Amino acid sequence: MPGGGLLGWARRNLTEPRVAVALVIVGAPATLAGAWLYVLPGPGFPVLVIGLAALITGLAMLGSRAGRG
Repeated sequence: MPGGGLLGWARRNLTEPRVAVALVIVGAPATLAGAWLYVLPGPGFPVLVIGLAALITGLAMLGSRAGRG
């Protein structure tokens, strides 16, 4: 089966806007959870940093015109 498997599926279906939306969807709650854990006594800083990185990267990808041309 040519182009089959996971890599073939990813090449056909994972566009830049879809990846950007997924990063924003994952980054927003992770940022909120990290901030909440940071305020409470817990290991919130790594979660906060990862959430912010995903959120900012997703928003930058959505704001760019790289995937539309």
